[in-house]
Amino acid sequence: MRHLFLSAAVSLVLASPLSGAAWAQPAKGAPAAIERVREVMADRFRNLKLTGDPDRDFAELLIASYEQTLFLAKAQLEYGGDRQLRETAQKIQDEQQQKIDALKEWQVRSRQSDYRSQPNQTPSGEGPLDRQAQAGGSRQPASPSPAPPPKPAAAQPPANTPLVSGTVQKVDEAAGKVTLDHERIPNIDMDAMTMAYRVADPAILKGVKAGDRVRFSADRVNGQLAITRIQKAR
Repeated sequence: MRHLFLSAAVSLVLASPLSGAAWAQPAKGAPAAIERVREVMADRFRNLKLTGDPDRDFAELLIASYEQTLFLAKAQLEYGGDRQLRETAQKIQDEQQQKIDALKEWQVRSRQSDYRSQPNQTPSGEGPLDRQAQAGGSRQPASPSPAPPPKPAAAQPPANTPLVSGTVQKVDEAAGKVTLDHERIPNIDMDAMTMAYRVADPAILKGVKAGDRVRFSADRVNGQLAITRIQKAR
């Protein structure tokens, strides 16, 4: 009887690792699916175009971040076998989707004609970093009076400011700004994107309109990025 009991116990011990190992095997197709998740996550931010509006870009980048995490969680739920990790993935899926939905609702609402900024929203170009740059990097509170316009740059930009190709999206002569969809700007290490820029001299916007293909130079003027020269492309 004792011999029979010991034999049964040994059989159970030997059987347990085998069954556990079989359960822990990855699901068929898991390596390819996880590799696909990595590719999508690597490409998402690189291919995302910015608008130059900090609120819209924040929402778009945050949605991209949440969707990448959600994509990873769905892959774990489909292919993963560990109970604790599957519970984590399920929690991510439940929470991230709610956040994505809320941000997309804001995007839709912000495009409506009757949308109004929140009371504490700072006008574009007058945020904390803009005020800090205008004050020469000091941390003193910004003056309530309007910031003075940037000083005009020299007539000829420095030799290390190359001409870059771009397309004008919007011209705001009153604010001294132009929105450009442009190639990479090497001298300031700015990637290709769509962004609103101040101009060093508002006079250079004369005759420039939305839709124009242009070549322009950009540099740091009084601590801020600014367009120093712009001309229509031939």
